[in-house]
Amino acid sequence: MMLSECAGVYTTARHSSWLKSKRKLPTRVDVIPKMKTPTWSTGEVSHPGPQDCPLGNKGDYPYNLPDGGRQYFGFKYYPRYADEVDPPYKPTPLHLVTRTRCLKKKPWWDRDIMKRIGLDGKRSTVTILKNNPENNAMLWKVKHMVKVTPIHLPPDLPDDADPNHCFIKENGEFVYSHAVGVEDAQLEDTTNSAVKWNQKFVDTHTRKNWDHPWQLKLC
Repeated sequence: MMLSECAGVYTTARHSSWLKSKRKLPTRVDVIPKMKTPTWSTGEVSHPGPQDCPLGNKGDYPYNLPDGGRQYFGFKYYPRYADEVDPPYKPTPLHLVTRTRCLKKKPWWDRDIMKRIGLDGKRSTVTILKNNPENNAMLWKVKHMVKVTPIHLPPDLPDDADPNHCFIKENGEFVYSHAVGVEDAQLEDTTNSAVKWNQKFVDTHTRKNWDHPWQLKLC
């Protein structure tokens, strides 16, 4: 009984001394003032682009970076060799873009860019884009999923060319010829016309599907 009381008195006294020593410790509180975000309305930040340019100041591209890269509009390019120079080429006004990869299990930003350029459907779908800095910046981000082919226009292409006499090859060659024409009857949807099958044709193919169900082609 006496031992437990002594233990209790000792514990209480030790706790009291610990509290007194804690009060003597210097307390330091650093208050960080809240930073105010600068805004354009107050005049603290000025827009880098000129007033007459709706897209902002694009600057002179490309230019070299301190880390050895080369800055283009919308992306950075790191050449394999420091003295690498772009080969001489004549830029084309249009690009023929084809999708080469599936969109499944791809990040949302890649699928968003493919949707913006119109390649979010079937893989056989192609699109035509202008050769401008904005489109080239988007194509650079999805360069692992697309194939870009420059479209070469013929030098004798008239300004009032009829689109019905034009077509584009897979290699990007734009052909304009009066011998090529598309009739309105060819543009009609043939799926609307009903197809009549006789009873013998129906019995033959349904029996074939019944005997060999593994050969069915599901949609």
